[in-house]
Amino acid sequence: MRNNFKIWHLLILVLIIILLFRYDFIFNLILLFISYIKLIGNNSGLMVEQLSLNLIDNFVSLFIIVCLPIILFWERKKLNFLFYKAGFTNSVLSVLIIFTFLAPVAAPSQFDFQYNISVSKLLCPLSSKKIIYFNTDSDNNNPVNEFIRRRDFVFNKGMTGKFVIADSVKTTQDLFIYQKGKQTLITKDEIYKAKYSPKISTKYFLLGTDEYGRDIFSRIIYGTRLSLFVGLGSVLISFLLGLLLGFTAGYLGGFADTVLNRFADIFLSFPIIFLIILFVGLFGNSVFTVVSVLGFAGWMSLFKIVRNETAALKNKDFIITTRMLGFSNLHILFKEMLPIMMPSIIVTLVLQYGSVIIAEAALSYLGLGLGNNFPSWGAMIEAGQYYLSKAWWMSFFPCLFLFLTLFTANHFGSKLENIFNIK
Repeated sequence: MRNNFKIWHLLILVLIIILLFRYDFIFNLILLFISYIKLIGNNSGLMVEQLSLNLIDNFVSLFIIVCLPIILFWERKKLNFLFYKAGFTNSVLSVLIIFTFLAPVAAPSQFDFQYNISVSKLLCPLSSKKIIYFNTDSDNNNPVNEFIRRRDFVFNKGMTGKFVIADSVKTTQDLFIYQKGKQTLITKDEIYKAKYSPKISTKYFLLGTDEYGRDIFSRIIYGTRLSLFVGLGSVLISFLLGLLLGFTAGYLGGFADTVLNRFADIFLSFPIIFLIILFVGLFGNSVFTVVSVLGFAGWMSLFKIVRNETAALKNKDFIITTRMLGFSNLHILFKEMLPIMMPSIIVTLVLQYGSVIIAEAALSYLGLGLGNNFPSWGAMIEAGQYYLSKAWWMSFFPCLFLFLTLFTANHFGSKLENIFNIK
């Protein structure tokens, strides 16, 4: 049975789990999309004004949730990778990809949302708390107000309006709320006069909370998206630089080859972490800066591979014939040489991907990463080191996800080496 468990089985299983535990949020996300469409006929200018990256992110996640099962069913014969065995590496990679694209739906809380610190600080994994909502019903339900209300609900994962998080709740004739032994009494008369509609629910913290009462599981999910994005962006920059410069050096030879080759040797001999720290210190720690610096710091290995293979291929008969027919150098690179060099390039980039992720985590650990605006595994590990004796989970789970990501990338690169028979 285990050998017959395929990737598409795993994807369906994860989607079912998300639907079971996040059905209320998905339902409200659908209502948000409907209310947003209603703004077209009501206030198209406001519709454009309210469009944001956060809103697009949530709508894309909803689209994937709805369309992914359909795509898996209708295109299953074309997507051969879906029928690979869901081994450890493939399973981890699939889950990481799902976390990346479905972070708004999969995360139970906003990554920066802080609950009441006195109640939710440093909660251990599998903890739970009672949340009492006192949501007031608005009398004005025009399309604009309806959209804003649902948008705030979705953006804040339901934590809107007046609410209280408590250790325990006891309901008798009156409503009593207990918070760390401190009793607060809210009578039914007060609820009636304030037109409150209290609703009691249980909030679970799967991987516990940090020193600010933030949900660690949600921060890890968003951190997965951040790490994969930084890795892909940096690898893409390294690919373009290494490919173009390596082709230029190997194809032209002579003075250009000597200069570019010595330039790459200088960067290879220089401790690259100091160069990264220098650029981040000079230009700040924005996402664009970190991605650009990490991408620029990793082009040298690919440059060497492309240069050597270009120098070996440029004197082949089919390259000489192509050049005599008048085709441009870019055509020779992308149409003639690149398909031949692609196996070596892919393996190099996959192995470099893991190095980029660990470099970003190291920068965040040193306080030179993406700052506090984004959840980073490195920053989470650094914050947790001060609470190891009483909150080991703060550092353990980010370390675990970082290890799994690096192990998956390196193992995947080794498998590609065997497939392409690269030595």
